[in-house]
Amino acid sequence: MRLIIISAVYNMSQQIVENIEMLKSQTYFYFEAYFGDDLSTDDSVNVIKHNIKDDARFKLLEHDSKKFSLGNIYSLIELAQPKDEDIIVLLDGDDCLADENTLSYLTDFYSNNDCLMTFGSFRGINFSRDNICSDYPWWSVKFNLFRYCNWRASHLKTFKYVLWRNIEPSYLTISRKEYSRNIRGFLVRGRIRTWLKMKSVKYEDIVTEDEVFVRRCDDKFFTLPMLEMSREKAFYIHRIMYKYNGCTSDPNFGDSSKKWSQRLLRYSAFRKPKHRPLL
Repeated sequence: MRLIIISAVYNMSQQIVENIEMLKSQTYFYFEAYFGDDLSTDDSVNVIKHNIKDDARFKLLEHDSKKFSLGNIYSLIELAQPKDEDIIVLLDGDDCLADENTLSYLTDFYSNNDCLMTFGSFRGINFSRDNICSDYPWWSVKFNLFRYCNWRASHLKTFKYVLWRNIEPSYLTISRKEYSRNIRGFLVRGRIRTWLKMKSVKYEDIVTEDEVFVRRCDDKFFTLPMLEMSREKAFYIHRIMYKYNGCTSDPNFGDSSKKWSQRLLRYSAFRKPKHRPLL
């Protein structure tokens, strides 16, 4: 079982050093860390190279075309070539692990529990615990109704590769048909103002050029299927595992409104059909 850190980077030269230093300080030494730079226009690449030199656990992938967050993560996981039981740890380039014992705690947790994925908990830049993360209610687990609950599965997000491998590719994007149907749904329900705002969001501004991945809000597009496949093997961790420094990268929604683009993406993620539990 390998522990694989995946870190997507775009214009994070001011924050990435803290990320790398905290990884190097971990009491659990046996991990691999993959950084993917998504055509940064600042000094992120040179900062990463300088701080990971002479440490074979760290690798940098410099993309030659724009991937956005999800495409970046997907490429890094492919580069790592994990096996089903390997553990993927998602760590945004501008954030960092909570303390030097985080990975030791995580590996012990997987060893002592029959789990396929974990989520939670994190603190913000003011060092206060965020109240997003918590256990999902029993009925959502029993009847596979995660899409009917408030969002709980935030940082630190970790999972076994077998879950990632079993996500249907169509869940990582929005088709033009889904885009039109989801917007039209607001009109059918009489939510005229929301429909007008959503209608102004251009399809090309919320998916990648090849239409394979969404541009933002990607965690919900892959985490919801994982929760549905894991069910009772998805565990909430109450211990603080992650330091969230806030979003520092440009969401790049073109001419479309950031606010309504993100709302349409989140709505579309929850409108996807359910995944079956992993056998």
